[in-house]
Amino acid sequence: MQRRKFLKLGAATAASVPLSSLSARVLSGDAQAVYDANSGLSANKFGAFWVKSIGKRVVDTEPFEGDAMPTVLNNALIDHIQNETRVRYPYVRKSFLKDPNNSKPHLRGKEEFVRVSWDKAIELTANVLKENFDKYGSEAIWGQLYQWGSLGRVGHARFTARKMLNILGGYVTELGGYSYGGATALLPHITGSVDPTHNPTRWEAILKEAKTIVFWGTNPVVSNKIAIGVPMHNSYAYYDKMRQKNASGEIKIYSVDVYKNESANYFDSDYICVVPCTDTAMMIGMCHYLYESGLYSKEFIEKYTVGFDKFRDYFLGKVDGIVKNLAWASKICGVKEAKLKELCDTLVKDNAVIVSGYAIQRQAYGEQAYQALITLSAMLGHIGKIGGGFVMNDQMHKNADESYIAPRLRAFDAKVADRYITPNGKLAKSKAHEMPNSRLIDALMQPGKEIPRNGKMYKLPHIRVMFNANGSTFTRHPDTNRAVAAIKKVSAIITTEPFWTSNAKFSDIVLPVCLECERTDIEMSNSTNEYIFAIKPLVKPAGESKSDFEIARLICEKWGKEQEEAFSEGKSELDWVKEIYADAVSKASAMGYDMPSFDEFWQKGYFRFDKLDEKKRYFTNYSEFRADPVANALKTPSGKIEIFSQTISDFGYDDCPGHATWFEPFEWLGAKDNKFPIAISGAHSKFRLHSQLNNSMLRQYNEISEREPMLISPKTAKQRGIEDGDIVRVFNDRGEILCGALVTSDVQDDVVIVSEGAWYDPVEFGEKSLCKHGNLNVLTKDVASSKLSQSNTAHTSMVEVEKFRGDLPEVTAFRKPRITKI
Repeated sequence: MQRRKFLKLGAATAASVPLSSLSARVLSGDAQAVYDANSGLSANKFGAFWVKSIGKRVVDTEPFEGDAMPTVLNNALIDHIQNETRVRYPYVRKSFLKDPNNSKPHLRGKEEFVRVSWDKAIELTANVLKENFDKYGSEAIWGQLYQWGSLGRVGHARFTARKMLNILGGYVTELGGYSYGGATALLPHITGSVDPTHNPTRWEAILKEAKTIVFWGTNPVVSNKIAIGVPMHNSYAYYDKMRQKNASGEIKIYSVDVYKNESANYFDSDYICVVPCTDTAMMIGMCHYLYESGLYSKEFIEKYTVGFDKFRDYFLGKVDGIVKNLAWASKICGVKEAKLKELCDTLVKDNAVIVSGYAIQRQAYGEQAYQALITLSAMLGHIGKIGGGFVMNDQMHKNADESYIAPRLRAFDAKVADRYITPNGKLAKSKAHEMPNSRLIDALMQPGKEIPRNGKMYKLPHIRVMFNANGSTFTRHPDTNRAVAAIKKVSAIITTEPFWTSNAKFSDIVLPVCLECERTDIEMSNSTNEYIFAIKPLVKPAGESKSDFEIARLICEKWGKEQEEAFSEGKSELDWVKEIYADAVSKASAMGYDMPSFDEFWQKGYFRFDKLDEKKRYFTNYSEFRADPVANALKTPSGKIEIFSQTISDFGYDDCPGHATWFEPFEWLGAKDNKFPIAISGAHSKFRLHSQLNNSMLRQYNEISEREPMLISPKTAKQRGIEDGDIVRVFNDRGEILCGALVTSDVQDDVVIVSEGAWYDPVEFGEKSLCKHGNLNVLTKDVASSKLSQSNTAHTSMVEVEKFRGDLPEVTAFRKPRITKI
């Protein structure tokens, strides 16, 4: 894989006039020449890049030289930042502006917006939040403060909006998360921590010692294009080495998934096709085989785990009379017994690692899949060996491979400083209202209902105001039509957004937000800790867009001088950036670095930490625990891996006992009486980050007749008269969407794959109707995975597919709403 082989899409929209031929022409009173050519460094969640601008407008981008494998995503930046879907001014829905107390919420998505001044928009926003909080308390304010919405240690929407709502007095926060909510509740009981948040076992360690790699329900070649911080993409060099070793026979790579994804094809893996939502059964059957054949590591089980006897009684059938052997597993998961046996024999023979993503726990009873994976790994006995065991964070959002000695970069604190809190200050301490993950729509439908989670009972809040910071409910939450109906019950929806997303169109107040190139911030390559990046306003903000920091500050200012002071602490965004940089300089000095002055750093755009952390070179999770399980005991009640958790068992949940257990999903291919015959599963698109960039030119390289692609097998397509490139209607009782058929043998029969994140585009906004563009969540079911986590089950859905006939409706997902004047 060559470093610079990536699709150069930027030229498609770049200015064609050479920079050197442009003459400077200065407008009266403006120091910026209209045609001045400039270049500066910036960064986002797709990577670092150089921005070329003319007259404060981006005309081209080039990848940063420190990026090991630049992706195509930032080549859409020219189109992205100047996109026709940008929200350029503050807007308020017409009826809401006329009377916020009688705003006619049923007209959301249908009614015109009115452009207002920033002062008016901030005043309305501040009043709505304050009045509802004062009257109803923190349970009235929902904060959808999205992790992926923006980047930076100062202006990240999650930091700024959280602090603003904390200054208000509190808001509804979610326990867990949509990405790995099941893991968040389960794993502290099993391993003592939330493994997906760990720095994962290094690829270099895996290449050094592992003889078998299993990618289980994961697609790292696609998912590692992005990161929570700034990705440096150095994982791809290790992927290339793995591919070569697999080809030469030095290692064996398997891929277990519901379809043969990009990673399976890239590695040329031995692909094992599993029926959707049956991973747990497959792993339990493998555990039975390892035990009965005597191949399992009795030494590891006895020394490092507790509770194996109870799990053993379960898979031997002593609990329910059902022996859960390979034959039993094969009937459920669709993998032949011989293949299951081969996989077990290969894994147990030499050091091996199972690399899993989050997908297998985003299904009905998804916690069981993670518990089964850990149990299987324990029985194999490789946990803690160099490069062995299991990895649950294949995305490596916090790590890539090389790690440099560097200071930890501070961030703008969402917590209100103590000096502003009574009795010394004038603000009351923030009181959050906690709600189990993914139960937002349940709360809107049934406020006051009590539900269990992780051994406690939670009262669902009565939400009256939704504050959305760069997040979209309709591409995040399952069962879109149910969400549309529920959100009508909310009194006010306030959205801060750079783009006219479906969520923005369904709001009452929309505040335009800057992108990274338009504001001031600082960030780190948290994949390697190698670089600190200066994020500067290289181009003019779109219209009257403001940073998330400034929007939150203005809202606090409306509440009073004390509130504004508590938010900003008397500092501008640049002041905060300087303070964070100064803190890094101080810490780096003790590490032997002589960092430049702030002005020098700001001018250059980055600083590189060049000392490799050799101590982390072969980092492997649980290696210290394996070396000494007493001195390095896990944070579980026993200090060991709990194959059976007495704590979970004592909760008394019928859908989550103390050990890995197979439960039949509420919808799946193995059901006896399926109303809909096809399983649908979501995937991450290689052309976007969730829904981000779907409005950019990249969709031209992905969509089929402007619709989200749907992967379907030749046999399943032929049975329905569907050919490659046809537009198809995908539907169930929850809704219907249009997709473009992509017929491929990479998908098993009776399964279709649709990537999540396509912008929601209903025929009739605000009503249950056909999504013309292919938003997957129109079809997914909004029920909890279990009483333990109350997390989402987005991968557990059944549908039918038919060829679409009739006039094809126009896609309007990227069209601005109607704007009017009063």
